[in-house]
Amino acid sequence: MTGYRTYLAAALVAIFGVLASTDWFAFLDDPKAGAVALVSAILMAVMRAVTTTPAGGISALLRFPR
Repeated sequence: MTGYRTYLAAALVAIFGVLASTDWFAFLDDPKAGAVALVSAILMAVMRAVTTTPAGGISALLRFPR
């Protein structure tokens, strides 16, 4: 797992950059934004319920099928 902390830090900085450059007042002023967030949350919960890998396990992502 050497070097993954660097990738994690780079990803967090990139996410912060995207969040900082978003015009949140214009985005949240859209009446559909709440509905989209709700549907996204429900979809994530359903996907978590039907998958068999452990939650938060990165090792499952790194395994290759044999």
